[in-house]
Amino acid sequence: MFAASIRVFKGEGNGGPLGSLGLTPREAEVLTWIAQGKTNYEIGMILSACTGTICKHVEHILAKLNVENRTAAAIVAIAALANAKK
Repeated sequence: MFAASIRVFKGEGNGGPLGSLGLTPREAEVLTWIAQGKTNYEIGMILSACTGTICKHVEHILAKLNVENRTAAAIVAIAALANAKK
């Protein structure tokens, strides 16, 4: 169930709910971890990426979603997933 939710959340398969938000696949992946409460360091460890790279992805995500912080980005992502399940 969890793995399937992550695949849908990331936009794999038929475009997924985050595809319409204008995020790259990597940004969508980072956003899934943000929505799960992970820090930039933790996300970097999970994705084998530098913390600085993750910070840049987060900056791009916030700009593309037109939100001010990670919490707001997570809310947008969770809402997109909830709408996709309807």
